[in-house]
Amino acid sequence: MPKPKGTCGATKMKILSIIYTHQQLGKKSYGYNIWLCLKNNFYVYMNDSDIRNVYHHLNDLRNLGYIIKCPEMSDEVKQCYKITEEGSGLKPRYDPFLAILENCSLS
Repeated sequence: MPKPKGTCGATKMKILSIIYTHQQLGKKSYGYNIWLCLKNNFYVYMNDSDIRNVYHHLNDLRNLGYIIKCPEMSDEVKQCYKITEEGSGLKPRYDPFLAILENCSLS
């Protein structure tokens, strides 16, 4: 049974952990490199066509106020994402995924 729209399950927490880690490392988070991290580190969305699911999650996270598009990147074709203060408040929920990313090289 699908989750109600607007809920934050494990995949959204994994995405937040990736964006958070990228921010800590001074890297930019784009839909494509978030998808690669999900695929390579969490074995989620293994098919190339699954990337569209990542964009749905990113849109939901933006609507919930947990991430924003990078303001300095607004003119570029690729959209960069950053965690908001509200998104950082969820860190205890995505902490387990941060531990996995700690030992991996991020795309």
